[in-house]
Amino acid sequence: MPVSKAPSPKPTRRRRLAQYLQNIKDSYTISRRTYPWIGWALLGAPAVVVALAVAISVGLSQPLWYWLIMAVMVSLIVDMFVLSWTVRRASYTQIEGIPGAAKAVLDQVGKGWYVESEPAAISPKTQDVVWRLVGRPGIVLVVEGPTGRTQRLVSDERKKIKRILSTVPIHVIHVGTAEGQVPLIELQKTLRQLPTKPTRLTDSEISQVSKRLSSLSSKGLPIPKGIDPTKVRPDRRALRGR
Repeated sequence: MPVSKAPSPKPTRRRRLAQYLQNIKDSYTISRRTYPWIGWALLGAPAVVVALAVAISVGLSQPLWYWLIMAVMVSLIVDMFVLSWTVRRASYTQIEGIPGAAKAVLDQVGKGWYVESEPAAISPKTQDVVWRLVGRPGIVLVVEGPTGRTQRLVSDERKKIKRILSTVPIHVIHVGTAEGQVPLIELQKTLRQLPTKPTRLTDSEISQVSKRLSSLSSKGLPIPKGIDPTKVRPDRRALRGR
């Protein structure tokens, strides 16, 4: 009876290595569009670390090879940190101002949040959008568009919510680059910093609130042309670094 052989792990390892290298290449490409100096930074950091390692080795009269190995390891960590930081900021910078960009960020907020797939309110003429999500702090309205011009949209949405959920806190975040607005890169951080006192919703309450809010969206608002969140998503593989 022939004995079956387990598949060699080498092809899998090679694919993983190829994917890892491709992700690094993609991250570098994304970062370079916004930060042209990223290449010099990735070269300069190891040079500084190696120079420091040589100086320590000479100063302490210790083996140079040991400190060079340490320098290589530290250099890789520093470069990965720099690349991770720049690709994240570059990804959000490149979609800043595009209608629907806020939704692309909201889709990555993680556990503890319920993000509605359709806009809560839209102005077809100006392409101003209000997105709605529910989390521990309560209900959050994320607004795309000039603060002054979107006041009516926000006010109408507040009134609709208060009619069915009068005791749940409502927070409003205006996304953009103008004064008083939150840049895309800071949106997730701003969500995490929203107050949860005196009201903090539990998981079951988040579920109940989201179901009540779904009744407001039952009519289904059509998304105007030019607002397509699926086309402005940042590169998730690059953001995760894998």
